[in-house]
Amino acid sequence: MIPTSSTGPLGVTHALVLTWNGAHLLPDCLQALLPQGARVVVVDNGSVDGTAEVVRRFAGVEYLRLPENLGYGRANNEGIRRALEAGAEFVALINNDVEVGPGWLAKLLQAARAYPQAGLFTGTLLFRDQELVNSTGLTVDRFGRARDRDFRLPLSQLQRQDGPVEGVSGGAALLRASMLSEIGLFDPAYFAYYEDVDLSLRAAKRGWTSWYVRDAVARHRFGATFGAGSPRQRYLLGRGHLRTLALHQPLLKAAALVPLTVAYRAVLKAPLELLRAHPSLAWAELRAAGAGAVEALRALSDRSRRPR
Repeated sequence: MIPTSSTGPLGVTHALVLTWNGAHLLPDCLQALLPQGARVVVVDNGSVDGTAEVVRRFAGVEYLRLPENLGYGRANNEGIRRALEAGAEFVALINNDVEVGPGWLAKLLQAARAYPQAGLFTGTLLFRDQELVNSTGLTVDRFGRARDRDFRLPLSQLQRQDGPVEGVSGGAALLRASMLSEIGLFDPAYFAYYEDVDLSLRAAKRGWTSWYVRDAVARHRFGATFGAGSPRQRYLLGRGHLRTLALHQPLLKAAALVPLTVAYRAVLKAPLELLRAHPSLAWAELRAAGAGAVEALRALSDRSRRPR
């Protein structure tokens, strides 16, 4: 957990757009976001593709350049800290490959003011150029695996109503500053993937609800940063899953599931990818098993030493 502070007048919403070598994605993202009424800040994870020149074309957009790629959580933390110090009451997080729909922010803010016990808000995230659902929030199964709720469901079949959900996707979300001040920011041990799950679960343990708002619609170029199903994505997902499993499942259950999950990735999934002639994915599974095991053991050790 990262301690935070929030000072200054309330009522301000900052919108952080995280980007890494995504200059080609930023124009569509910013054009959709600027009319929403937030103070927009592009957080640049050390891009080398002309991102700064693109941002300069958008009047009023602030630019926070980081010296290197810090990953999703650590980079967003830099922007969140600045927002809290400036007195933000809410912080919106939008990935550079997301285009929010008209009124997206206003609808989330309306829900935030109606449900003060909720600290994290998400809407209906659709695939870009498809009437298919990418996410209506996150669910976590009994093995600690997080999934996008209603993934690939035709929008015409979506029956969800506004209400609580287990977690929010960090691709397009609104966070309450008072919640962040209480529970801390993103865990810097995650590079990408599962840090939004961890934040949602930490918030729930402190009594904060994650809330879904159906009419707050955004569209996502799925996998634009790491590539859907790429070895890099596979590695980060596996590593993040093991850390989150160790941190948030009941201690005895986590102690049992961690070695089983490591073995599943190393002994079953990696050889299966080799049989499918995907050596890079097999190597990603092995790396995820090894790095995830280390992260999980650290988390389990820390938990076992905490006073009960």
